[in-house]
Amino acid sequence: MSRRRSLQSLVVLLTLAACAAPAKAPEGPATPPPDLAALRDAIQAREKEWSAAFLAGNAAGVAGLYTEDGAQVQASGDWYRGRDGITKAMQAQFDTLAVTAREDITEEVFAAGDYVVEIGHYSYQGTSKVGNKPRSGAGRYMVLWRKDADGVWRLHRDIGNDAPAKP
Repeated sequence: MSRRRSLQSLVVLLTLAACAAPAKAPEGPATPPPDLAALRDAIQAREKEWSAAFLAGNAAGVAGLYTEDGAQVQASGDWYRGRDGITKAMQAQFDTLAVTAREDITEEVFAAGDYVVEIGHYSYQGTSKVGNKPRSGAGRYMVLWRKDADGVWRLHRDIGNDAPAKP
């Protein structure tokens, strides 16, 4: 069932990205294709900011990396919309977990105008704040990034699924 949900999510994100692309090529000089290596580096740098805010337990810092109308879908399937909703969801996690390590790794990026689809994987380690038990997890994620008017890439739609850690 989760594979079907992941595939459906992928189709939705790719459809949204395709809708953002121009319907026909503009007249005049051809626009050069995006430099995917540079784009991947830029997105990975933003992911490092996300991981740092998560590691610091900074819910507002995580939410600040999203667009104003951004949305996050947790592995549980719960939606959190807008920076306030994302802040509340992240704070609920931080209230129960002290994170000691976090890593997000960008694997692929696909460009579509002012949007980028990123696919990657993550892992984390921490300690439960109730019972002091070690906790860890890993998974895969897909993010639709949007370049806002200020030229900054922000997470617009973010979905993750729990999965075994990558070797």
